[in-house]
Amino acid sequence: MGAETLLGEVEERQKKALEQLEADYATREAEIAKHKAEQISSIAESAKKEASELAEKERARVSGVAKLQAKKIVFDSAEKMLENNILALKQVLAGYAESKDYPELLSRMVRYASKRLGGGVGVICRPSDAVIMKRLGAKTISSDLNSIGGFKAESEDGYLELDLTFEEILRNHEEEVRAHILGKE
Repeated sequence: MGAETLLGEVEERQKKALEQLEADYATREAEIAKHKAEQISSIAESAKKEASELAEKERARVSGVAKLQAKKIVFDSAEKMLENNILALKQVLAGYAESKDYPELLSRMVRYASKRLGGGVGVICRPSDAVIMKRLGAKTISSDLNSIGGFKAESEDGYLELDLTFEEILRNHEEEVRAHILGKE
């Protein structure tokens, strides 16, 4: 074997080794590209899933806030309506306190107070009701009560008091009045 043959053989081996290296490089490059594409796909899928979950959470949060605000608006409206109706009721009661039927109601209330507190009750009434109370034979302790109507009664010994003012009666039955106004009887 001559030097040229040997040189040719070395070049041939080198050429085959280079081709092998290029083939290995191409295979490796394809594997890396495939792995890169899989990772990108995985990351994109994960990001899409996370974005979807975050969007759903945000939608639920916004929906919850909107429902809460809607309930608050409805509640506030109902409360305002109740307040207006109770104010109107107080105006009706004030009108009733000026009617011809009012003295009969006071008479029944005085009898009720006498039964509850015993005989000899004293009353604290409005200035405009003092004449009616005198006609009814009720003992007037004071006539400076600031009220829509009704009166306060005290037992003869002064230890017991019964508040029969329209405001107090309304306050004691406020839940029933509210239920009636809202139609929830």
